[in-house]
Amino acid sequence: MQRGEEGFELGAATVNTIITFGALIIAAAVWIMATSPDIPVGPLVVVLCAVAVILPVVLYPFTHTLWFAIELLMDPPSPAALADAERRRAAMPATDAS
Repeated sequence: MQRGEEGFELGAATVNTIITFGALIIAAAVWIMATSPDIPVGPLVVVLCAVAVILPVVLYPFTHTLWFAIELLMDPPSPAALADAERRRAAMPATDAS
């Protein structure tokens, strides 16, 4: 769900990038500390590349929701916007849940 603003996904992508880079840094640091002084660089690169590709895809729905919550905290909807949303919801046809 969006609030009708262009660029909303940029915030979700930014949160996703920050979390992914943080995970990469932590994974690399743990791997290096655990295998020091003979660090197997090949497997490290393979694992970090897999994490860099898979983690953003898996995390995106969660970071999108997190960004939406942050957006609501920073810019709460006005009473008029809430009333408009309620009118639109009431005008929607009822769906059968069964």
